[in-house]
Amino acid sequence: MKIRILILFIICLTINSCGIFKTHHKNKLIDFEDNSLTEKTLNLNGYYFAESEFEYGENPPPFIDDYIEKTGINKIKYISVIFIYEDGFVVKLGEINGLSHYYCAEKDNYDNTYESAHKTIELMLKTQNSTEKRTKRICGFKPNDIGRKGLVKIENKNIKIQYYSIEKQNPTSDSFNSAYLYELKGIIKSDSSFVIKSKTEFRTNEIKSENKIFEFRQTEQKPNIENYFKKKKNRFK
Repeated sequence: MKIRILILFIICLTINSCGIFKTHHKNKLIDFEDNSLTEKTLNLNGYYFAESEFEYGENPPPFIDDYIEKTGINKIKYISVIFIYEDGFVVKLGEINGLSHYYCAEKDNYDNTYESAHKTIELMLKTQNSTEKRTKRICGFKPNDIGRKGLVKIENKNIKIQYYSIEKQNPTSDSFNSAYLYELKGIIKSDSSFVIKSKTEFRTNEIKSENKIFEFRQTEQKPNIENYFKKKKNRFK
């Protein structure tokens, strides 16, 4: 009996530190049931991206470390990517660079350029339709995972984008067992660009000023997934 209890205790520690996955700040969400956009406001047949650079110090990640050692250049170019859908759904990718060897975007050439990062996005979009079941499952933008999924609302020239990030509820002990909400606010400049002026982290109620320009890039396809919030609307009641 004691051995069985010990085994159950170890399993409990392994699975989310005995905690149940929790989605926070549901009361802050944009109304996803009565929300829609039109292409008259923003172009939607592609994605929006913002360019940035990150300067690495010690212990850079794999592939980037090789590039720095070979070239002596430690400023790496990244793009942040946001897909916006007509029903107000959003898929936000993390910062993508042109050097990392992503499983879902294997390339012939890896360069520290924005265009190489865009090529990575293009390959990710193609790989989601792979005929190989394992590849399609891994590269299908995780339709049942709330991480990096969000909502957008546009009023006049104001744009609000919300998205969830998967984090540890207790940073010192837990696994990644919680989804926390973030909110970007900005101004639409044209049907193909907007500027983000602030970022709110609801977990800490911290608001940071930003001045990040997102521009439009047309693509043949987008992540082929349903609106997560409409699909799982009972979780948000």
